[in-house]
Amino acid sequence: MSEFGQIQGKGNDMEQDSLHQMLLRYNRVFKDIDQVYHQMARICGLPDCAFWILYLLRESEVKYTQSGVSENLSLSRQTVNSALKKLQQEGYIAMAPGESNRKNKPLRLTHRGEELCRNTVDLVLQAEINTLARFTPEERESFLSLQEQYAQALRQEGNRLLLPCSGEEEQG
Repeated sequence: MSEFGQIQGKGNDMEQDSLHQMLLRYNRVFKDIDQVYHQMARICGLPDCAFWILYLLRESEVKYTQSGVSENLSLSRQTVNSALKKLQQEGYIAMAPGESNRKNKPLRLTHRGEELCRNTVDLVLQAEINTLARFTPEERESFLSLQEQYAQALRQEGNRLLLPCSGEEEQG
């Protein structure tokens, strides 16, 4: 097993190998799900970034700005800006009037954008609901709870990695 798989101060070699194998399995599942979304975006005739922007605007009550979309989707501002320009040129989204800075203007779906979403994003949202419906309520709760725990633990481990980079050595 490569060096990256070593857990500091935890477990034996067999446990290390088991955890490494689980990580590989998780990564395959994560990438498979990502590929499913990529294929659904293509079926909808949308580039991935445009699909996720429309998805975000459609499924949320939040009024997003360009900066908010970039932050929420973890995409560069340049990538989001390019996709937003194209969506705006095609008449699918508009920026609310008022703010002088483009990045701070709330985005909204136009009538044409709403129609596009009914024929694309809404179908994906329904597919996701149908997928969750295949599980019992207990399985759904367990699935989400474990995903939340994993995200929190990974965030903590990521923050721990950043300590040496920020010049704040761990005291121990």
